[in-house]
Amino acid sequence: MNDEYLTLLRRTLKRLEQAVFDLDTPPRDLAALSRRLLEVSREIERLEGRDGGDKPSVAVEVEDDRFDEEAV
Repeated sequence: MNDEYLTLLRRTLKRLEQAVFDLDTPPRDLAALSRRLLEVSREIERLEGRDGGDKPSVAVEVEDDRFDEEAV
């Protein structure tokens, strides 16, 4: 594992988090920044050997439950 590469990814992740959660970030940029944030997060997890184990990745997609009209 390349420690310099992981360090770069972690710094990139931190910067992306700042941009995504900054209220001054233009809305037009949020989709691309969010997508990149997830990509970098997954790459860090993959390199650290956390992906593919019993625990799911932090950046996972989940399926919503069926909408129950009577619950509303």
